[in-house]
Amino acid sequence: MKQLADANKDIFVSIIIPLYNKAELTARCLETLFSHTPEGRYELVLVDNASTDRTSEVLDIMPPVVRVIRNSENIGFAGACNQGAKVARGEYLLFLNNDTELLSGWLEPLLHTMASDPAIAAVGSKLLFPDGTIQHAGVVIVDNRITNDPLCGEHIWRGKLADTPEANRQRDYKALTAACLLVRRQDFWTVGGFDEGYWNGYEDVDLCFKLLHQGKRLVYEPRSVLIHHESKSGSERFRRAQDNIRRLHDRWLGKIHPDIRINPDNSYEWLDRSVPTGGFR
Repeated sequence: MKQLADANKDIFVSIIIPLYNKAELTARCLETLFSHTPEGRYELVLVDNASTDRTSEVLDIMPPVVRVIRNSENIGFAGACNQGAKVARGEYLLFLNNDTELLSGWLEPLLHTMASDPAIAAVGSKLLFPDGTIQHAGVVIVDNRITNDPLCGEHIWRGKLADTPEANRQRDYKALTAACLLVRRQDFWTVGGFDEGYWNGYEDVDLCFKLLHQGKRLVYEPRSVLIHHESKSGSERFRRAQDNIRRLHDRWLGKIHPDIRINPDNSYEWLDRSVPTGGFR
């Protein structure tokens, strides 16, 4: 694990991973992180939300340079990410789910894109399902007239082949997933970090909206590729889904304009032509 930064050196990137059970996925995530993250000035912060499985055993074998926080209760994704960010020392914060597997060259494109424009506050990766199809290639905001959800976040290109040309072009979106999200530390705290009023859902969309309202850019970078098993933390993941949706509506309706509208007859129309139309459904 020589890639990890020494505690006395400057830190460039703080990788923050919130944990809740699924020790086998955490172990695999960390194995691929240590194998495929370049040597340099980064630190690793692990925040365990009172896991009840073998997660503690995985944490027990981490070297002292890895910063481990063990909570006595589950404070949720937003709370754990904020907790990790508060002790992080990096110029950039990299939020990462424990159900991801990192591939070679995953980090460098994120950093390169972030450095290309100071207006960029966040950069997100291309995430693939284990079968190689796309899980995340940017998030579009949908006014869904069938489900009566006027601010529904949906993954564009979901289920498409990984080499789909439009899904392999860098572009701006209104939202990106925090399953793997690089954020400037200063921008993150300027908007107050993740809103802990959300419970394991939509806190990343809310963060992106807050950054947008600061005039910042959110960029999808397809050259950074990870495997994402998605939503493997169990029933806790969806316990307050409707509360999350209501919270997002209360804050952002009328302030964020959807990219697309789904009509009651299931037809749809694009409202923001800067978003690629072919990736939806």
